[in-house]
Amino acid sequence: MNKKSIYTALVSCAIAFSATPLQAEENSHQNSAKNIFVCATQGDIPTMFAYTPGEVNLTPLMSWHAEYLLPGQSGQEICQQTATKLQASIEQKEEKFLKAYTEKQSKSNLVCLVGEAEETCASEESEQLFRVNPNYNPGCVLSNKKPIDCAALNVRGIYSYNEQPYQPLWWPW
Repeated sequence: MNKKSIYTALVSCAIAFSATPLQAEENSHQNSAKNIFVCATQGDIPTMFAYTPGEVNLTPLMSWHAEYLLPGQSGQEICQQTATKLQASIEQKEEKFLKAYTEKQSKSNLVCLVGEAEETCASEESEQLFRVNPNYNPGCVLSNKKPIDCAALNVRGIYSYNEQPYQPLWWPW
């Protein structure tokens, strides 16, 4: 076995052992969701992973780099809150949409869950997931991009997720 394979195996095991499952006990009647969202750190970056029961691999979905955070925010807390809300949404088996919205008063970008594609984060039925530094597009977090990749996108003016349903490949609906 070469060093790269050993390193990859060790990192995978470390992530798997450091991840805190959102559900303390597994009950086959209650746990009908295909994926379970968990938070762990990946290279000191709080990251939300999807864990599929019975499989070894964890799939990284969103990472909260320090650049994406607002002053006073904790990436680990945001990760855990987001994972909990997404898990609850999937377990309710109600179709939800991820939306990004720029709030000019709070000078931040908001990511929320809505029940209808035409709803906005400003609607009363929306559920706030997290806020992102206004210098970065919330799609960068949703797409699990590094800040340097998003800075390049911002310079070219290629992004726009405002008020459009955003559906990453991992979202079930």
